[in-house]
Amino acid sequence: RAVRWNIGKQWYQRRVRGLQAFVAVYCISGCVLPITTTSCVKMLQVLLLIGLLQGIAGEVSCDGQIITDIKLQTEAAQTKYDEETELKTLMAIEPEADTRQTVLGYSLITIKPPNYSDVKFSPCLKVDKTNAEGHKVVLLAQPYPLGEGFCVSSSLDGFAKQCNVNEFKWCDDVVNGAMFQFSCYQQSCEKQSINILTKMVVSDSNEGGKVEYWCDSTNDTYPSSLIRTKPNVAPDYKGKDPSTNKEKKKESAAFSNTAQLLVLGIAFLIPCLF
Repeated sequence: RAVRWNIGKQWYQRRVRGLQAFVAVYCISGCVLPITTTSCVKMLQVLLLIGLLQGIAGEVSCDGQIITDIKLQTEAAQTKYDEETELKTLMAIEPEADTRQTVLGYSLITIKPPNYSDVKFSPCLKVDKTNAEGHKVVLLAQPYPLGEGFCVSSSLDGFAKQCNVNEFKWCDDVVNGAMFQFSCYQQSCEKQSINILTKMVVSDSNEGGKVEYWCDSTNDTYPSSLIRTKPNVAPDYKGKDPSTNKEKKKESAAFSNTAQLLVLGIAFLIPCLF
């Protein structure tokens, strides 16, 4: 399947380049040959349409942008994380660190937009899986911290570029050599860097009955869930028992009433003594 996909893509790209060259020569020749302005404009419209078709076919610019140390993870490995340990790791993440930082299997990658960075960098992840027939793969991504906009594009035919998502998920059949590229989005392009936590997980099985609905039941635990699901433990109450205070208040009130009646009785008896 991967071989057929690559051959089909190469055939498509050769046809597109040939059509682009034909349109360019056709319009330039209008300076010499009697070609009407209307026909040339129509051909230019075709040229613009070709650009749109290229986007639909899936185009990325990953030369020098591929991150090679992020590999496909196994499905079984996703159940071996301790949430307390991973939460501490998440809180200690340093985006500027020189080493690759990971939490819950997600790796921290950084987008460097062209406007405020010395070198533009739109990182790419590559699906590298031999004997991929029948397997499924899921790509998960989340900005760190939450709220930063980013886009994901792919070399896969039919993949529509997606932007401004807080929790990105794509899952489908494995295509060996497929590329996924992360880039900035709108306001985030005005920043020096955008940090993304991302990982790719491949199904352990390639049997049709076991992986047919695998994409619907993947472990989609995002790093932010470590904080959202953390239970808030109320501190132990160390004050006095409020029920005891109420009883004391009742006793005090009863004593006060008795004292008042005694004083009134003495005041009534004093004139009778003289």
